[in-house]
Amino acid sequence: MKNAHMLTRLACQRGLTLVELMVALTIGLFLTLGLILMMGDTSRTFKIQDDFARMQENAVSGLRYIGDTLRHAGFYGPMAETGALTQYGTIGAITNDCGNTFTTTVPLFGYNALTTANVAATVPCILATNFQPGPVLIARLTTGLAVADPNADGNFSDGLVAQAGYTNTLYAQSNVRGGFVLRGEDFATFVSSETVLKLGNGAQFPVFPYQVHVYYIRPCSRPTGGASNNQCQASDDSGRPVPTLVRQELQGTTMVERPLAEGVERMSLLYGVDLLPAGDGDGVADRFVADPLSVAGDGWARVVSVRVTLLVRSPTVVTGYDDSGKSYDLDGDGTADFTCGNAIECAYKRSIFSQVIQVRNLAFRRGA
Repeated sequence: MKNAHMLTRLACQRGLTLVELMVALTIGLFLTLGLILMMGDTSRTFKIQDDFARMQENAVSGLRYIGDTLRHAGFYGPMAETGALTQYGTIGAITNDCGNTFTTTVPLFGYNALTTANVAATVPCILATNFQPGPVLIARLTTGLAVADPNADGNFSDGLVAQAGYTNTLYAQSNVRGGFVLRGEDFATFVSSETVLKLGNGAQFPVFPYQVHVYYIRPCSRPTGGASNNQCQASDDSGRPVPTLVRQELQGTTMVERPLAEGVERMSLLYGVDLLPAGDGDGVADRFVADPLSVAGDGWARVVSVRVTLLVRSPTVVTGYDDSGKSYDLDGDGTADFTCGNAIECAYKRSIFSQVIQVRNLAFRRGA
């Protein structure tokens, strides 16, 4: 009887009581809630880190593109001075140097604060719809990579014709004293006329592709408006246009707009000017100004470096973030250059990136 009673008590104690079950469920819910919160925090942290990484990547890309251009500005080959390249052949009919009269005497210049109302009249290759009010930087240069000479015979004609679209592409050739700029289709005549520049051994001086680079900020990344689908509109980029650093460059003899870095919202350009008298300059900037002409009549010829500052925003909005309490001073004058204006605009994170870039071909010549 005693054993039967014990077995009955053991049978009654099998399983969980209702209280024990509720306690277990409560503990499980707390553990699950903690896990969900931890996963949410981890996801938010990853997104923030990813946004900052992409912001930095876009800023570095933008500064690298501008830096490459500035370091080549004024390089037309072996010319000892940055002077005018003589136009040869049919190039005389070309005026589409971003809408300006074709010239090589000023390799670097810009505009400090253009607006959508005056940009087309000032720099006609830029569409007003594709322009974020601010500065424009224009540089003239050669690419720094000479046309190949496949036969190593000192004649670049064969290397020239091997390049795609060479007939309508501009090229520059120079020696220490001066040089020429011409279309590829005129090079054969250029050679036969004995105008071509040659070394003492009869070999030709190197030939370089000629370029014009125009930098500014476009208010969208992927324009879809207009007859040719290349104009920014409010519906671009899924209804939230992404400001983008772009560059216009010569394709043949036509300026073509190319996107470089997304999320670049504002740009500031301060030019380092060597103020010492002409001929006595050391090639080192004495002052940084927005307009070189404000300190010297030949101010653009005295520019030896450029301080480029970019305001870059996160690729997407950050839930719960409010940037309305911040203002951004890009040029260091104590005045805010940007403050967000609405709820969507204020939901992006932002950061300023800056770099001083030497204009080597101008700085070295002044310091020589």
